[in-house]
Amino acid sequence: MYKRQVDEATTVLRDAGVVVYPTDTSYGIGCDPRIESAVNRLIRIKNRDPAMGLPLLFGDLEQCQEYHDFQELELALARLFWPGALTLIVKPTSNVPEYVRGHHESIAVRVPDHAVPREMARGIEGPIVGTSANVSGGPSPFDMETARLQLGDDVDLYIDGGRSRATANSTIIGVEEGHPASIKVYR
Repeated sequence: MYKRQVDEATTVLRDAGVVVYPTDTSYGIGCDPRIESAVNRLIRIKNRDPAMGLPLLFGDLEQCQEYHDFQELELALARLFWPGALTLIVKPTSNVPEYVRGHHESIAVRVPDHAVPREMARGIEGPIVGTSANVSGGPSPFDMETARLQLGDDVDLYIDGGRSRATANSTIIGVEEGHPASIKVYR
């Protein structure tokens, strides 16, 4: 259904571009997190504090496992709720540069329940940045026009997937080590 748009987005991402795309929650703004200039540009477009770090979206669990060594409870949660609107706060492998992590020792990861971001991640053979397509502090965009009104022409490509079925952003949790391990809810 979105093959042409995903192919175009993959090209834009490989060329250090920035894309707004639909997800199973709010619209996302993304780039290839392996390209520092693209990440810096996305941060400028959003007016986001670089110390916050950036969430990463993956095509599937296997792709995500290249960036984090899942513990037993984390793996169980991922298998139960992915693809879906659950973001996990995890410790990254060495593959995640500081300009993506911000001032954190952890990263936020998710496999969304929407074909567009998953196929974009598969297309570039790595994660995409997956933060909400708004100016920091602005309203979450559940349609493309809300994103466009906030971000304007600074974005290289907008993919219109219609109004999101969701009315909230993803739930964010982390697994805290211990016996037994516990789950911390961030949002």
